[in-house]
Amino acid sequence: MGTHLCSKLEALSSKIKQASVNGRWREVLTGYSEIHRAGIQFNDPFVFPIVFKACAKLSWLFQGKCIQASLLKRGFESFVSVGNSIADFYLKCGDLSSAIREFDCMTWRDSISWNVIVFGLLDHGFEEEGLRWFSTSRVWGFEPNVSTLVLVIHASRSLRLDGEEVHGYVIRSGFCGIPSVQNSILCRYSECDPSSARKLFDEMSERDVISWSVVIRSYVQSQEPVLGLKLFKEMVREAKTEPDCVTVTSVLKACAVLEDIDVGRSVHGFSIQRGFDLVDVFVRNSLIDMYSKGFDVDSAFRVFDETTCRNIVSWNSILAGFVHNQRYDEAVEMFRLMVKEAVEVDEVTLVTLLQVCKFFEQPLPCKSIHCVMIRHGYESNEVALSSLIDAYTSCSLVDDARTVLDLMIYKDVVSCSILISGLARSGRPYEAISIFCQMKDKPNGITVINLLNACSVSADLRKSKWGHGIAIRRGLAISDISVDTSIVDAYAKCGAIDMARRAFDQIPSKNVVSWTVIISAYAINGLPEKALASFEEMKQKGYTPNDVTYLAALSACNHGGLVEKGLMVLKSMVENDHKPSLQHYSCIVDMLSRAGEIDTAMELIKNLPEDVKAGASAWGAILSGCRNHLKKGIITLEAAAEVLELEPLCSSGYLLASSAFAAEKSWEDVAIMRRLVKERKVRVVAGYSMVLEGSSIARRFLAGDKLSQSDSELNDVVQSLHRYMRLDDTTERRNIGPLGLCD
Repeated sequence: MGTHLCSKLEALSSKIKQASVNGRWREVLTGYSEIHRAGIQFNDPFVFPIVFKACAKLSWLFQGKCIQASLLKRGFESFVSVGNSIADFYLKCGDLSSAIREFDCMTWRDSISWNVIVFGLLDHGFEEEGLRWFSTSRVWGFEPNVSTLVLVIHASRSLRLDGEEVHGYVIRSGFCGIPSVQNSILCRYSECDPSSARKLFDEMSERDVISWSVVIRSYVQSQEPVLGLKLFKEMVREAKTEPDCVTVTSVLKACAVLEDIDVGRSVHGFSIQRGFDLVDVFVRNSLIDMYSKGFDVDSAFRVFDETTCRNIVSWNSILAGFVHNQRYDEAVEMFRLMVKEAVEVDEVTLVTLLQVCKFFEQPLPCKSIHCVMIRHGYESNEVALSSLIDAYTSCSLVDDARTVLDLMIYKDVVSCSILISGLARSGRPYEAISIFCQMKDKPNGITVINLLNACSVSADLRKSKWGHGIAIRRGLAISDISVDTSIVDAYAKCGAIDMARRAFDQIPSKNVVSWTVIISAYAINGLPEKALASFEEMKQKGYTPNDVTYLAALSACNHGGLVEKGLMVLKSMVENDHKPSLQHYSCIVDMLSRAGEIDTAMELIKNLPEDVKAGASAWGAILSGCRNHLKKGIITLEAAAEVLELEPLCSSGYLLASSAFAAEKSWEDVAIMRRLVKERKVRVVAGYSMVLEGSSIARRFLAGDKLSQSDSELNDVVQSLHRYMRLDDTTERRNIGPLGLCD
């Protein structure tokens, strides 16, 4: 080769290397093309890795293949460095098969060769294949570099392989002192074994911000946010490592879980000092979430309003914040603003909106959201479908909810549990039980609770016993207090008060809810004295009654006609710093009205606290009292007017008013009630009685129904009931319950 050509070759080679250093990859390939066009032959194999790197950076697959073909003719592929660069080029261009073929054709391989192929496979998401090649490389005695080892650890974490085995290999290979490798092992432990993660963290001689953040996040994710906050305080106190945005995000999550608004404000101030809240959208979204879950949605909105770099998570967080704080009207307004600014909704948005529809019980918006889910392809999202089923059942669209469940490819335990609950609430307990029997997944505690609720709605003692048996077989009886309480409630609503008491006595660790249920059980089964005795027993054993407990005790006094004791319960409630709600006052009004003390009940309504307004139930109790005690005059008219104004589309108010006017022989007013029902197109829902026929069939009867001669067994039951109801002894009449009568 002439002197001129040699100098030109050196100049072009220098140009290629300099362009590579500066990242000017097009100039690298331009220089190589000049050498090729000039017909200059050179033997510097170190230029070719640079050329293939340029092709990889520019994703020029075709040009790289052409260069490889020219090198193959000239025999340069025998150089290990050239073979490594060709395999790396193919991997970075996404041509994995060509990369593996190049690796297989290499005569000589070094550690770089194995690292290139293992790293490339893992980096492209082929985790199982990458780990298989990694195992093969170890058989051949080649060791990974740090980057490859980090990817191997992440792959083993994704595939849920034994973390201790990987950790042991890291120690044996001498990589345990490298911070990036230690942090990868730390991440591996943090997801499945926080205690081992903390142990490794304490053993680390050098901890960077990643190390601290990983352990703090592991505590939060493992439902130990207090330990996460404690570690953050230790990090700040040591002042050796400065927290970053990721650290602050995890800490804010801990505050949100704890609903600790005070610590959250401190962390907010810390993030302002460090400038995190202005530059990082993740921190701002975490602040919105923290304030929302801490029941300070106004502060959450201020953070949202000041955020200039909003994303869909920002909108979803503030939307969920309003829903979480039960400010549904503002959630609707926020969604309208979201639409106005053309923000594309996702499945999280739709789930939140379904909660709003559930609160307002609006069927049409539920169907609209369902259409949006189908258009966006979210019908395979289990969370979205479960929320849709929940919203449909709350909006009395149970058949639509069942259709959604039937169309689901995988009917998970959450979706089935929600539908079971919805069917039970809608008075379709046997369908709910049927859904449970069709479940393929193992039911959890919530599922069994919903099943027991369906059994209680059916008033079928045999079904309740069956539900109790399922709870025992699943290991949930005795161990889960919520399930135990549901068992007591199911037996009570079937009239089996003795079995309810036995189930209650078997609860090892009772709480205020379980005591409330047994008090209610005695109340609904006509045993007010035992209900009040249980109420006193509860207080003697150190349990503090809550508002629901007081309501159960008042209900017992109401149905037992124990006016003086009922007033004493209300007085004790006030003395124990419990503020009576509308439900408590309505119960007292009903109790006084049943006892014929209509004037006293009216006086109570007129003197309710300013923040309590009498509802339809209270006025209905007055109206019922007027009917039963033939209280004539202005009170009946006033009560009827209030009931119809508060519930203009509910048939019970019209029927009750008509009955009260009929008792007063005010036939003109009766005619007015009937005319209003027709004019307002009110759907009249008839009451019914239910009798358990044999041991499995529950039969309903409306007024005027007749039995056929073939129903001899059921005729005998009804005749027995008539005989019991004619008895004068109230104690004997109370024994009707276990026979199966439920009004």
